[in-house]
Amino acid sequence: MRCVLRHPAVLTSGKFHIVARLALARATIARSPVVHLSDHKSTPRLIASSRKFRSLQALHVDAADMTDWPCKLSALESARDFVKDVANKGGKVLLAPDRDADGLCAGATLHHALTALGATDIDTYFVPKGENIHTKKATEALSVFNAAALIVLDQGSRGGPAILPGVPTLILDHHQSTVFPNEAKVASAYGHEPVATTSLLAYVLCHDLHPSLEEKVNWLGVLGTFGDLGSGVKWQPPFPDMGSAIKQYGGKQKFSQAVSLINAPRRTAACDMAGVWQAVLQATSPKDIVDGKVPGVEAMQAARDEVTGEVNKHARAPPKFSADGTVALITINSGAQIHPLIATRWCSSLKGKNLRYVIVANYGYLPDRVNFAARIAKNRANPDVPVDLIASFKAAAETDPGLSEILGDNFARGHAQASGGSVSAEAFKRLLKALGFDENGNTLGGGDKKRKQGGADAGNGTPGKKTKTLMNFGFKKQSPSKPVEQTDAQTKPE
Repeated sequence: MRCVLRHPAVLTSGKFHIVARLALARATIARSPVVHLSDHKSTPRLIASSRKFRSLQALHVDAADMTDWPCKLSALESARDFVKDVANKGGKVLLAPDRDADGLCAGATLHHALTALGATDIDTYFVPKGENIHTKKATEALSVFNAAALIVLDQGSRGGPAILPGVPTLILDHHQSTVFPNEAKVASAYGHEPVATTSLLAYVLCHDLHPSLEEKVNWLGVLGTFGDLGSGVKWQPPFPDMGSAIKQYGGKQKFSQAVSLINAPRRTAACDMAGVWQAVLQATSPKDIVDGKVPGVEAMQAARDEVTGEVNKHARAPPKFSADGTVALITINSGAQIHPLIATRWCSSLKGKNLRYVIVANYGYLPDRVNFAARIAKNRANPDVPVDLIASFKAAAETDPGLSEILGDNFARGHAQASGGSVSAEAFKRLLKALGFDENGNTLGGGDKKRKQGGADAGNGTPGKKTKTLMNFGFKKQSPSKPVEQTDAQTKPE
């Protein structure tokens, strides 16, 4: 008898894991007649007999919400098989997680899963500041490990050659991309709304691969999700119900405090990841990190203080506006990766009739390059009209023939709501012109001069209105003694 799930709504009497549908569909006997579960009287017995269903019930997802989430179910199963296979075969498994809380938590989840399944040789590689997993420098560094398998987590994806030709590779990601490196198995949450973080995808992938894993990795799924989506995330279907885990490990405050510490080292000028990785790997809860019960916390606290100082130094740099008032530009010069944090602050503060998004350009992060972060303005006039930053950047670049090619692959990456790039200084000058500024970031037509003279409303470019100060935008200076919130949606790279 071959079981076919006609529609997930037929199972509304209970709670089901998102992959239960796949497990049931695979409960088949070859060449047997089709029996629809919605018609069959033995449906409860069939469901209860599914080992996978029983082991995954704990995620508490309603059957009506069972779709291809957090990624294609076939990709999820393929990724699970990959992890089990590389653990059983032996040989070095190389993890390449991103440096933010989401990437680190996803990496730690895979590390715990591989260890539980018997892997004994696991190494980790962090892409250095200014590089990405697809560059020649990074791939050459990866090849030195002589790995038998590679798992890339939360790095952002693009089409092209294999990262490590001939080496079995698994990519877990949630950034906007529909193309991926050759020779890789991919489990991507992009396009499966609501888009899960990579750490949450890793949790769903790994949490039941071994009986010891659920309590070992559930808090990591929460912590990484807080890192990208903030503490206000709603744990509603299809997201698993993680309310009990949040309470068990100290509540939202502990998770938020841990995120702030974990995200700090990667933002410093040194970008030293060794200590924070060991802290996340050895911790059993966010409390271990916040309360300093694992090595490396003092260095994380020092990194947070450094980042807080840099943010407070540059956070009040005045914005300039494009000729049509749709873009606000803030320029800074810092060796720390603070441009995403400042962009996140300003996008909540600036107001304007035409304002759509905010760009913070950092001229000091890398030599001869401009790293920039963009965020959608939350107080824009038409909040119901969606803004796609990636599409907006690409459309602007197309107005200057040849600019798209010069900007290259490190431009307009990440998410529709949180994008950015790392481009040459000369290419950024041309991009500024395409966005409605001159090459130095001033408003074309002298709009900023008029604002200073009281002839325009800062933020929308409308003449004849009284000048508004930064305080009129609701922007408040943060006390230097108060740690800067390190949570924001990340882009690859910015």
